[in-house]
Amino acid sequence: MKLTRRSPQSEQRKNRWQRYYLAPLVGVSLLSAGVLPAGVTAQVTPAGNTIDNTAFGSFESPANPGTPIQVNSNTVTLTIAEIAGIDVNAINGEEAPSGVQNAGPAQGDGIVSAEDVVLYTFRITNIGNDQTQFFIPEAPANVTNATFDTAATGRIRVIGYNDGTTTTAVDIPIPDGGLATGAGVLGTGLPNNGSVPVNGFIDVQIPVKVNSGVTTGNVTVVLGNTTDATSQNEPISATNEFSGANDVTTQDNADGGGIAPGDLAGGPNTEREASDRLDVPVGTPQLDYGDAPDLAAGTAAGDYETAPGRGPSHVVGSNSLGTNGVDAETVEGQDGPTEDDGVQLDDGSPATLHGESLIAGQTFDLDITTVGAGVLNAWIDFNGDGDFDDPNENIIVDEAPSGGAIDLDNLVVPFDAVPGTTYARFRYSTVDTANGMTPTSAAPDGEVEDYEITIVGAAPNLRLVKRITRLGATDTTAENNITTVVDETGNPDDDAALNWPAGYLQGDVTATPEPGQEVDYTVYFLSDGNSVAANVRLCDLIPDNTTYVPGSLVLDFAGTGGGAQTDAQGGVDADPDSFFFDDTVSPAPAPCTGANTDGGVFIQLQENLPNATSAGAPNTSFGFMRFTVTID
Repeated sequence: MKLTRRSPQSEQRKNRWQRYYLAPLVGVSLLSAGVLPAGVTAQVTPAGNTIDNTAFGSFESPANPGTPIQVNSNTVTLTIAEIAGIDVNAINGEEAPSGVQNAGPAQGDGIVSAEDVVLYTFRITNIGNDQTQFFIPEAPANVTNATFDTAATGRIRVIGYNDGTTTTAVDIPIPDGGLATGAGVLGTGLPNNGSVPVNGFIDVQIPVKVNSGVTTGNVTVVLGNTTDATSQNEPISATNEFSGANDVTTQDNADGGGIAPGDLAGGPNTEREASDRLDVPVGTPQLDYGDAPDLAAGTAAGDYETAPGRGPSHVVGSNSLGTNGVDAETVEGQDGPTEDDGVQLDDGSPATLHGESLIAGQTFDLDITTVGAGVLNAWIDFNGDGDFDDPNENIIVDEAPSGGAIDLDNLVVPFDAVPGTTYARFRYSTVDTANGMTPTSAAPDGEVEDYEITIVGAAPNLRLVKRITRLGATDTTAENNITTVVDETGNPDDDAALNWPAGYLQGDVTATPEPGQEVDYTVYFLSDGNSVAANVRLCDLIPDNTTYVPGSLVLDFAGTGGGAQTDAQGGVDADPDSFFFDDTVSPAPAPCTGANTDGGVFIQLQENLPNATSAGAPNTSFGFMRFTVTID
């Protein structure tokens, strides 16, 4: 008889990738670690801060279940970019006290009327993520039913500086042409040389005089020159270019932070401007309201009712301030000392099976050429105990040829096969097992051939590679995707590992997002040991200064399975198990390590992960999980 093994070329022609049908299915799981809204003062991640993130993983060898093997991905780093941010908020408008310069006849009576001087207060707040200066214009952008006249009513004045915690009262007039807070009299007269910290603010006061004869309507003042008089944090653009006269803008400190005041295309690193308007009714008392937080009408107890018309108010008599507040093995032979040559390579240079290796957990195929009408039986002493009597050692049972050949696919080496030297026995005869064919029985015809082989222990391996794959505002358009392929120096798990598909590991290891922007983290996985990886686990903790975007968890099995996962445990079906866990889970699911302060994501594959035998093959040996965070 002539037993031949398929050549690698024939394997490729058949495009056959082994599955491990005889092994029990075991759990394979994966666990891995903008512009701010207008008018909102928020805690944002400071410029220059770094956010490091590493995915954690574990897997098991099916030959040694219950003993996790820990793996980690590389670390990716986000360095927070400096962004400018500005909010202009109208605080109040009230009649100036009697005796003010250029006062009208009814000045100080608590009611805004013709010829009264009215003081409008606006707050300019730094909602960016680094210190900034503000440019304050010499005049408001618009005044209705009143006149802003520096000669008659005085100048715009800076009346307060806040460092994010403490407010300091000042009284500094704005000179002709306007001025940045860090320049001139402002730079010397304001704390911190006029640089405003994150969440700090400047209060400015604008005096106007109500026109004669005005008895109804509103006296309106607009500070800042934007598209609709109330727009916040707009990029300075070619269509809304900083004029220097009526705009209220950020002005970057000379600290190399990266803001580009000359960029008028509205890019993310431009300076910003904002505006607001305030209408003060004529002929009605000016009111001061409570300062406690106000909730919507009709809510439960705890609503302090401080919005106009809903709660306590006081008529402004003078200088009162009202605020309205949120991823076959085949047998290769050589001529051995036994001189048996029935099991040969079918590659043009026959050689025996003797001396070859089989890997625990792998499958192999045999093409066998036979003579006559017999049946083939074969055994391998998988546990090395010197016999062929143990379960699963009778690998071929009464196999009859067809056309002088036997085609055997997916012969399995058990996961628990004992590593070391052992033997295989092939018997071809007219006698079958029903009539007494055993590894040691006498047969009236045919042939027996034995081969010394080596069992190689199962050694699964799992590679994890972490990348940043999208950096954008709050959309997933293609231009925001990071498609770079980076071969990270010193990382043996990325492109240096030959079994990744070409160009698969897209993304970068560093990025510079802005607070409020979304970031996609992608954890690529590849099984490329000499056996399947079982009970694979990956865990990725959501890093500090970021927030998980609900419903963003995705699994892709080489583009063939998974897809969007739900955040609830169990995933979209029983395979895989996936979920988001919050910061109350302590400790975080294994193999996550470190404190769980912001939650994390988990995916579990309910099947063995086949090992790759070449780049991208089989396609079920690799894949990725992806999720989205927002930079705080």
